[in-house]
Amino acid sequence: MSRLTPIFNIASALHHGNDDRLLVVCSQMIQHPEGNRALMQDVLRLCHLFCGFPKVVRALNLVCHEFGFAEEQDLINHGGNATGEEMFTEVYGTDTEPVLAHLQRVDPTFLSWVVEHAYGTTFNATDLSLEERERLSVVALAASGCWQQARSHIRACLRHGVSLEDLLADLERVEWLSSEQQDLAATCIHTENESK
Repeated sequence: MSRLTPIFNIASALHHGNDDRLLVVCSQMIQHPEGNRALMQDVLRLCHLFCGFPKVVRALNLVCHEFGFAEEQDLINHGGNATGEEMFTEVYGTDTEPVLAHLQRVDPTFLSWVVEHAYGTTFNATDLSLEERERLSVVALAASGCWQQARSHIRACLRHGVSLEDLLADLERVEWLSSEQQDLAATCIHTENESK
């Protein structure tokens, strides 16, 4: 089992506020050959971009009470070397300028939060690979009905070598997408793949 499965399952349980399921899937992450408590906490932290701070604080309280806190030296806090704009450009590639211009038009303050916090801090300070972050982003955004953003992250996945087949398999792998969301996401994936 790929470590993407417990990553997706943690995000799903968090999204739904299912405490019992969260404890089960966090246990699976801790026991996974490529997982541990620090990675579990890293996934939860990353999910604040999709689920919000309150859900993540609640989940961290729950799982740390159940499994203990990761040792401070094990916690992932890379603080990466890239700036937010560099990380944003790495993810968005040729879409960078149009997306930044759009965010500047709709809300310059929010643009700075996206670049500085989401990309400069959060995406830059995780042990998840770019591929894992982007695949999680696609599924989480689909689950939230954020189709425009999901399509941007689908393009990022395809640009960074994630195959059409892997993206479609992710839709089946996750527990929290309805059949309608799976169908819409699959359509978006096929459309973006055809236009690349």
